[in-house]
Amino acid sequence: MKQKRISEPIKSAISRKGRKPNLFAKIVTMAIETLELMIETVLVKKYKESLEQKEQLQKTDSSDMEPVMTETERPKVKNKEQEESQPEPKQPEMTRMASKYPKFYKIYNELEQQNNAIYKKEKQRSAKKKELSEIKGWFKGRKKKELKEEINDLTSQIRNMKDYLPKIVQKVGYRNVQEFLKDFKTAKSEYSQYQKAIAQWEQETGKEPEPQPHGVRAKLAANRKKIEQEQKNTQRIRSQSKDRGGR
Repeated sequence: MKQKRISEPIKSAISRKGRKPNLFAKIVTMAIETLELMIETVLVKKYKESLEQKEQLQKTDSSDMEPVMTETERPKVKNKEQEESQPEPKQPEMTRMASKYPKFYKIYNELEQQNNAIYKKEKQRSAKKKELSEIKGWFKGRKKKELKEEINDLTSQIRNMKDYLPKIVQKVGYRNVQEFLKDFKTAKSEYSQYQKAIAQWEQETGKEPEPQPHGVRAKLAANRKKIEQEQKNTQRIRSQSKDRGGR
């Protein structure tokens, strides 16, 4: 995995484009996301297998313990079974892009603050240029010189502030602001859809949503906990079946 997703792409990128730290960060980020997806796929498969074993044991157990009922009791039990057979709506899951929205939102706010600061500097420069154009007469040379120096200084500040914009998005592995804004828009949309789905799920079930882990370590811990719990439940059902068989 390291050689295929990190070492080989880095060597290839260096040979083609030279040493670029930003490109290296992008490659590492993509490798981490691929690793997350692979780990999550394996754990979900293991979790499903555990659920299938549990369902099989429950079916076997229920067939062994089917009670003898009178004709008047059968309709009531049937109705109860029909109610229990309706599965409860599953809690909506947050997409990977939606889970990035809180982090993206902080970066977006930082971009907005930087752009607002640039806008204020540009307004100051425009005011200085206007003041310079209105100065007339031979005896205003000193004032003109001062204004020109201030305009040049503001121009230099604005250029440096604009150069800093890409560095803000490079914190989360993007090469430029345009790439970041594209994913930010997608993350915002998916996060909004998730919030609506959760609100509807809460209304239908009356339950509080369980926190959903994000990131490799958190997902591994949560999935490991689910698998361990299902294995305990499976072992308990097997034990109960053996006890009833012994009687």
